[in-house]
Amino acid sequence: MSARTGVGVFGATGYTGRELLRLLRQHPRARVAFTTGSDTGHLDHEAGLDVEAEAYLLALPHGVAATYAARLREARPDAVVVDLSGDLRLPGPDEYKRWYGHDHPAPQLLGQAVFGLSEVHRERLRGARLVSNPGCYATSVLLPLVPLLRGGLIEANDIVADAKSGASGAGRTLRENLLFCEVDEDVSAYAPGRIHRHVGEIEAVLEDTTGHRLELTFCPHLLPVKRGILTAIHVRTEATPDKLIGALREAYQGSAFVHVVDGGPPRLRDVVFTNDCRLSVHPAARGRAVVFSALDNLVKGAAGQAIQNLNLAMGWDEAAGLPSAFDEDGGAP
Repeated sequence: MSARTGVGVFGATGYTGRELLRLLRQHPRARVAFTTGSDTGHLDHEAGLDVEAEAYLLALPHGVAATYAARLREARPDAVVVDLSGDLRLPGPDEYKRWYGHDHPAPQLLGQAVFGLSEVHRERLRGARLVSNPGCYATSVLLPLVPLLRGGLIEANDIVADAKSGASGAGRTLRENLLFCEVDEDVSAYAPGRIHRHVGEIEAVLEDTTGHRLELTFCPHLLPVKRGILTAIHVRTEATPDKLIGALREAYQGSAFVHVVDGGPPRLRDVVFTNDCRLSVHPAARGRAVVFSALDNLVKGAAGQAIQNLNLAMGWDEAAGLPSAFDEDGGAP
């Protein structure tokens, strides 16, 4: 077997960075070439720029990641760079400033990266050298909505996404509202309506992939658990639940990680520590339906999808090194 490909991980001390290391350790084609971070045993970020690798994964904060992406692209244009921050997800500097509140650190990169929603942009990702990894909430909303909007099965102007996430989605930075005594035995909403920065990303991708310009109502919540996202998407539709289910199954037929399930809505315990996203559809009041989406915010919502995108960009098996709770025949154990 040939030597494994060297991958540099910037920001290896955060939750997402540590998840990247966990997954890369079991990857059959990749190895960790170096890591950067604030803890002992890691290079500082500047030193990482001097280490040659065939791919780089950037688990750095927004406003910082793009500067490193730009310098890596200039120094090593043949290497694959996957940015896990929000810096490259929006189409232009005005949109970025609206949703992130400051000027873009490397505006010349905007529009150059492939948006790494793996199952939707699979062909664009093959051979890509700059990839923008989607946000965790955005992944949970986009995977069900793209096929349904493409098929004209739901109304674009009446979509409400109600999402609930584990506390790891907020990162490792010390904040009072994330202390154990603040989170335990409680559920809290934040950034309701159209405030959360993932809204801009979701709307931009839906316009690009489906042609629909829409204004999404989105309300995220913080759960007293470590990891996982469960999103309930309320849609207006004239289609039956069976037709919606059929469209989702057709869109993700043969997918290693996106699965439409029967019975009750998916649960976080179904998906944590896997790269899976489970979807289900349920009837609601007349003319409405609820579509559920469940995934692990640190895996399919971040590190796992980044490695899936790396696999596609490098021409490897898309599922290499990534865990799933489904067997090879597509059934849950």
